[in-house]
Amino acid sequence: MMKKTKFLAALLLILGGVALRLLMVEFLRIPNLEVVTSFSLIAGAMLGGIFTFVVPLSIIAVTDMYIGNTSILLFTWSAFAIIGIFGFLLKKRKSFNFRFVGEMTGIGIISSLFFYLYTNFGWWLLTGMYSYTLQGLTQCYIMGLPFLRTNLLGNLLFVPFFTSLALLAWKYYPAFRLSKLLRIKYDSFR
Repeated sequence: MMKKTKFLAALLLILGGVALRLLMVEFLRIPNLEVVTSFSLIAGAMLGGIFTFVVPLSIIAVTDMYIGNTSILLFTWSAFAIIGIFGFLLKKRKSFNFRFVGEMTGIGIISSLFFYLYTNFGWWLLTGMYSYTLQGLTQCYIMGLPFLRTNLLGNLLFVPFFTSLALLAWKYYPAFRLSKLLRIKYDSFR
């Protein structure tokens, strides 16, 4: 029963992540405004295990077939897998409540900074767009600041929103009520 529930939750996260990422790319067209971080953190924190990686990599793989990617594909894909691990760090919690939403939002901020530092390093390393010096790396990071700003704003909005939705589904939708199976105490919403 628990495996089916986790699989269903992962499938819903993947489908939702794919749909939202494609909608945002097609209609909003704001570079680096993305929902993948939210879904990566939720998969890691609430599902754990293999879903920590399957959910974000599935969203990226499916949407990149439409959107495309750049020469730093290895860096962007692995960044979202690592962000899933950030969410997994909260997996050992004894309860999920709105304090958890705040913790996830904090990890969303850290994830934005990590994604910026990691993928811009990849851009500097692989594209040849900047000189392979400390000055070139610094210039690459400076040029990436607008993308960081957008990513950070998106995570400040999307991480708490989607985490709250996931908590509501987890608490109130019978298929996701794992408290008896996992012996996790779900605190009341405050």
